[in-house]
Amino acid sequence: MGKASDTCITQKYLRRWPTSKRARSWAGRMVHIRTENGVWRTGGSGYTYPHTPEAWVLPFEEAQRQVNHCGPEKQASFILAKELTP
Repeated sequence: MGKASDTCITQKYLRRWPTSKRARSWAGRMVHIRTENGVWRTGGSGYTYPHTPEAWVLPFEEAQRQVNHCGPEKQASFILAKELTP
């Protein structure tokens, strides 16, 4: 995943093309959840900005489960979390 467009994927895209090569490439990645109000804080309690200490980082598959109930009005998407370097 090298292009800038590969740092974010929407729930809308995943529902339309769940088995696409692009969708499959996100398997096992660590992500943030973003909805219309911002990036979810740890545990889904409030909102913040991506790549901040408060931003919830979780496996892509779990993130999908967390927003599965959300309708299109929430504009859910997943942002690739930056890997921490020691």
